[in-house]
Amino acid sequence: MGGMMMENFELMGKFYLGNEIDPATGKKSNTLVLYDSKDLTTHGMIIGMTGSGKTGLGIALLEEALMDNIPILAIDPKGDITNLLLSFPEQKAEEFLPWINREDAAAQGLSIADYASLEAAKWAKGLADWRIDGARIKKMRESVDFTIYTPGSSAGVKVNVLGSFRCPGDRITSDNELFLEKIQNTASTLLSLLNIESDPLS
Repeated sequence: MGGMMMENFELMGKFYLGNEIDPATGKKSNTLVLYDSKDLTTHGMIIGMTGSGKTGLGIALLEEALMDNIPILAIDPKGDITNLLLSFPEQKAEEFLPWINREDAAAQGLSIADYASLEAAKWAKGLADWRIDGARIKKMRESVDFTIYTPGSSAGVKVNVLGSFRCPGDRITSDNELFLEKIQNTASTLLSLLNIESDPLS
């Protein structure tokens, strides 16, 4: 990871993670922090205290990868990464409105619409401070198709593993060769889950 003084950080293979912070003053410098995606060839880990920004950094890395057309399969038991879809290119109050917490608005004595306007303005300013505008958000959204799979829930696209073990239809059962292939593939899959390498029919 290295800092660079440059205006154009949209370089293929370089992930923009923000700006360096002066540890003495705590203020943001003009030196960009760019991460070389070539370093992400095996495994990585983000470690930090609660509230230190682990999730935020992870989402930033995913966003940068998506903008470089790198496909991602993210397994997220907590559900934090779904926030990737809460990115609004127009940065208008109408985009924020469906996601506003009514209790937060009431606590500040504001209507839902007014609180949405406040949040939209806050996010627009915060992103602009880090050189992120609506055009960059739009580019990220247009670079990828998002799908959220939710096993055991109807909140997203359902995942039904057991459904693959249902008896196949007549088209397969009436064809001995196809039916045998289906049985072999199913048995091989189950054995592989148990770390057993074996011909299921031997």
